[in-house]
Amino acid sequence: MKARTKKFDAVTESRKWKEAVAKETEGMTPEQIMAYFDRAAVRRRFEAPLRQAEQAEKATSKKRKK
Repeated sequence: MKARTKKFDAVTESRKWKEAVAKETEGMTPEQIMAYFDRAAVRRRFEAPLRQAEQAEKATSKKRKK
């Protein structure tokens, strides 16, 4: 069996994300931190699926016109 080289390191990416968030939220009040995560989480969670749905809808509407 051939050994594979890891192309994505989840632990490293997690550490980078945590450090970036810590810098962005430094000095914020607890309320501001909650608002930050609410805003960021919603945007990240739904941005990609919404884009995919829009693309799928465009492709479907093009097929229907033909």
